Amino acid sequence: MNLFRSEEHVKSWSLYDSVSTESIMSLSNWATAFSGPLHRNRLQPDYLSRLNEYASELILSLKKLGKSGPFWTPG
Repeated sequence: MNLFRSEEHVKSWSLYDSVSTESIMSLSNWATAFSGPLHRNRLQPDYLSRLNEYASELILSLKKLGKSGPFWTPG
């Protein structure tokens, strides 16, 4: 992940790919996305057995941030 100053800065980057446009969001939104149980509970003994639950919660968090397009859906 690269952190840029603005969306315009991202789009002027030499390695920019328009397929990833939906992934552009503020640092606070990235912090929200990565603060959920999928990332927070990695060292818990039941992590693997609850991985689907955690992934679902990440997808819900992303939807709340307006990120629900094909870039974010697994598959």
